[in-house]
Amino acid sequence: MTPEELKNRVDTIVVVMMENRSFDHVLGYLRHPQFGNRTDVDGIEDLANPSYVNNNLDGQGKRPFWMPDAAFISDLPHGADAVTRQMKLARLVKRFTMTGFVEAYEDAFHSQVAEPPVMGLLRPADLPTTSVLADRYTVCDRWFSCVPTSTAPNRLMSMCGVTPLRDTHTVLPDQSTVYDWLLEHGVRWRVYSAGFPFLTLMPRILPLMLTGHFRRIEDLPHDLATERPDDWPQVIFIEPEYYDSPLHFRAPCDNHPPLGMALGESFVAQVYQTLAASPRWQRSVFVLTYDEHGGFFDHVPPLPVAYRHPNGVAFETTGPRIPAIVAGPYAPRGVSHAHLDNTSILQLLAERFGAAGESFSPEVLDRQNQGIASLAAILDAAANNSQISTFATPANLNAVPAPPRPASFRSSLETAFESAIRDLVSRHRTEALIKYPELRALVRAA
Repeated sequence: MTPEELKNRVDTIVVVMMENRSFDHVLGYLRHPQFGNRTDVDGIEDLANPSYVNNNLDGQGKRPFWMPDAAFISDLPHGADAVTRQMKLARLVKRFTMTGFVEAYEDAFHSQVAEPPVMGLLRPADLPTTSVLADRYTVCDRWFSCVPTSTAPNRLMSMCGVTPLRDTHTVLPDQSTVYDWLLEHGVRWRVYSAGFPFLTLMPRILPLMLTGHFRRIEDLPHDLATERPDDWPQVIFIEPEYYDSPLHFRAPCDNHPPLGMALGESFVAQVYQTLAASPRWQRSVFVLTYDEHGGFFDHVPPLPVAYRHPNGVAFETTGPRIPAIVAGPYAPRGVSHAHLDNTSILQLLAERFGAAGESFSPEVLDRQNQGIASLAAILDAAANNSQISTFATPANLNAVPAPPRPASFRSSLETAFESAIRDLVSRHRTEALIKYPELRALVRAA
């Protein structure tokens, strides 16, 4: 779509960003002869392909394998050092072999298992929502995580276009976000979240969270049915309940290991069905993506997209591929091989809502100049993909409990979330307790 077509045809852009899965882990099955044999998709054609073999620390080769969807014992390694090891650069030929996933796993857990979970692949039966969307809409098989590291830097790249962080450790530094860009351009926007939104971790966002820009996911059907066109948001961010939040409104459903996929699949199905049932769907673009690969195997090397931050944080490539599907009437049924990452969404916003020729930011423009395309590149004004998908997913998000967290374990993200939420109560106690009554439990425990 051209910027002119976007302005004439697209009223609302919806972004759903889940957590920590790779393309091969979630959508690699599409290429396999047993599950559709889609030769248009760069997925897993043969489990015995020798190029997929990852040796363990004893030199034993481990291949990808089909695994059932279930909770994991723990999270998987996906920090910057682990990702470097997973992608495994062959220095003589200057090529990433993508053969260090098992070594990184064993190094992190000091143990060996017959089937390392990092090599596990899901089947369509384990993905009752994603598999249906992949069949109906545009699968993006060259959508990469922005940088080869963990959640916080990738979320900052996704929501800001920049990151001063190499890894996930603390609350997020205050910096300009996509929310600021939308406000400056007079664009109506809203966040619908199943729990505390991710940018709770950024102190300067806390006052904004207490406004009507941030609402609960339960408000979405009512707002969709009753709001006037000039009140309805032009950009919507949908956020799941994060596993690492210390307080939950409902069962976590972000797909972040050790969670399985079931609750996330149900969450995405409910969001999609709510939006697709509205007449507004005909002028909407729906994006389902992930923040980063979470340590799971993917066979496609990263793109050579360099990133530099003034504070010295630098990356030479993207991270591994992540699952991404673009849905809606302008999303052609099939596959796109365009080189994309989550900043492709920021490019799309600038093309739809910015002035002619305006880029989102110099940093996003730099990625564009290095080959990262706008999401507009895969949209087609003539696609006419208006059939609505239906799913066989459970409606009750509380049907499957989250796996218990070991009492002795606290992730850096959980620590950051708790610090940020306590800061919210400290700075805006009355307003925060009214909007988020779940915070009373934290106050009582203090």
